[in-house]
Amino acid sequence: MQSKRPSWGIALDSGGAKGGAHLGVMEVLTEHQIPIDIIVGSSAGALAGAIYATGKIEMVKEIIEDLSWKESLSYYVDPVFPFSGLLAGKRARTFLKTIIGDVLIDELPVKFIAVATDLLTGETIAIDKGPLIDALMASISMPGIFKPVVLMDRLLTDGGVSDPLPLDVLKSHSPQYTIACNLHPRLPGRFNPAQKKAIVRAEKQILEKEEDISLWIVDHVVNVIRSQQMFEGVRPLVRNILKKINTSYAETIKDIDLVSTLHYQLIQSRDKISAIFENSLFKKDKVNTLNIFEILVSSTNIQQYQKNRLMLASVRPDILISPDVTDIGSLEFTRVQEALSIGRNQALESIPAIRKLIESNS
Repeated sequence: MQSKRPSWGIALDSGGAKGGAHLGVMEVLTEHQIPIDIIVGSSAGALAGAIYATGKIEMVKEIIEDLSWKESLSYYVDPVFPFSGLLAGKRARTFLKTIIGDVLIDELPVKFIAVATDLLTGETIAIDKGPLIDALMASISMPGIFKPVVLMDRLLTDGGVSDPLPLDVLKSHSPQYTIACNLHPRLPGRFNPAQKKAIVRAEKQILEKEEDISLWIVDHVVNVIRSQQMFEGVRPLVRNILKKINTSYAETIKDIDLVSTLHYQLIQSRDKISAIFENSLFKKDKVNTLNIFEILVSSTNIQQYQKNRLMLASVRPDILISPDVTDIGSLEFTRVQEALSIGRNQALESIPAIRKLIESNS
């Protein structure tokens, strides 16, 4: 009687555009007939795992070929008034749906788990059932950039916040052999000493010139409040809101039309935020400055490097694949194809070790 083959599981790291490396790794495993039975992915790892599980790698490769910066933004940039995130996430959801479709996790040919973080408790949440798109949106919603996702009666954010390389979650499902794909093998090092000095110098100058958006919004709301009328029944509500922002402004409230005033001001604020978002991303010639998004993802990458280092020290995979995509920015989606190539090359180097494990089992 033929013995049952060993089960293989893979843990895929978070990392935004760096996650293209996972696609290269999965592609090589498929070409070499290495069966994957369990996929556990965090953020970009969840997305890459879903693309593999739904058989859409070739489709994604066509999309990322010659992808322009502006085109990449069109897939996910939809600025909103920043109460809980800069982007609504609706465009990202629509884009993912065009690739993956309406699929339930239970319908996938492999066991799939998307890792997210409960923003209110700090828990790592493993999502292994329900609509695949919902699980992905929860797992990829980078805090500060995308609004959190309400799912499973929880407020969920990016899996990389609590568990970027979810090897522990993978091990809990007891595959015989485990592979970990680590996208943070070293700390970011994209700037040379001269560039670092230029960035610090430029930031000092910017601090003296930048406009305070929160004051801009409040000032504009108050100016309209002073010139219009408000229904008596809603005046206390607006006063309480403004008290949280600035007590002196709350004392100046006159009767206004709440709906028209706030609608007008929120639209203006949203448009201003949208303009700032696009300008900060498109002006790539300013290599001596960091925009808000680069600061967010740089700090996240540093945290993920440290978390992965601790994870790998305590939970060892049988095979560790570490594509060096450190210098690819998490929002540099024009470089996903480059990341994919790096992932392929690193996976090819790991094939002999994988073959050795398979032979030892035989």
